[in-house]
Amino acid sequence: RAAANVRERKRMMSINGAFEELRLHVPTFPFEKRLSKIDTLRLAIAYIALLRDILVSGVDPLEFVEKSLHCREENQSEWNTS
Repeated sequence: RAAANVRERKRMMSINGAFEELRLHVPTFPFEKRLSKIDTLRLAIAYIALLRDILVSGVDPLEFVEKSLHCREENQSEWNTS
């Protein structure tokens, strides 16, 4: 039983280390508290999707973000006027 506990502890340390590494590569706001594991995974998925969309668009990344923000502003103003 002790050997199984040691293996499980090592496994969990490995998983937690991987999440810490992932948190280092996912952009967050400086004032945010440490992300939970599920929030880290969700944010990583969204970030990867954004990077994929930028690559597929063939547009300069800054231009892509500016266009995305502009479209979002237009959609919000449409929602607010209905």
